[in-house]
Amino acid sequence: MTDPQSHALAVLRDVDARLHRLFEAVENTEETAATPAPGPLGVLRRAGSQIDAALFAQHCRADEESLRGSGSCVLQWTPRRTPPRQLVLDPDSDGDSWTRRELEWTGAGWRTCRRDTIRDVAISAPAGPRYPDPVDPPTLDALLALIRGTWTHPDPDVLVFDTAGTTEQGVLVAVEDELRYRAADSHQWYTVTNEAELSHHLQQQGQPVVQSLSETSLTRQHFTPSPLTDDDG
Repeated sequence: MTDPQSHALAVLRDVDARLHRLFEAVENTEETAATPAPGPLGVLRRAGSQIDAALFAQHCRADEESLRGSGSCVLQWTPRRTPPRQLVLDPDSDGDSWTRRELEWTGAGWRTCRRDTIRDVAISAPAGPRYPDPVDPPTLDALLALIRGTWTHPDPDVLVFDTAGTTEQGVLVAVEDELRYRAADSHQWYTVTNEAELSHHLQQQGQPVVQSLSETSLTRQHFTPSPLTDDDG
């Protein structure tokens, strides 16, 4: 990392720390707690979450640089409608064999699906920087932080599972402190009470992305009636 990059990262960390101290001060103010958060404060909260995600990504890149320095090879890709995956080749200490690991993203970290020892490894790759360095996808917690507090916005942010789908697309919204999930072809929404439910959707539909509600086929009305209400909206 160059000196200007190191300086920029240090400034970003300082801004992030100042934002978190500001949020703590606001939350401890009784007057603010008694009234809805104003628009500018919501924008700052979202900016803080984005900075957290950027710092987390930088941390992952640093880890990957360390990994590459050890001689390991990492191939990462995102299949359609399934979680991101990695194939990692780690040279063994004997110098003659490699450990091959296949990993799957869980929404919180990488889970090893398969591990074995291979020999006679040959690798061919483009000489130039044709492909980006592998970076961990944002965690479910980081994505949820981006949509919380946006329901009062004219066009709130939501989490979308299976962005390539239509009727099978799933949308997660944050209405006040409640997470509500609805499939595009469903007649009702249901409340998500734990991260295991979101992990299930990630395993079945792939890594979600943050989009505006208007970019989906659903509207506010699809999430505001009672979940027991049968509607054709």
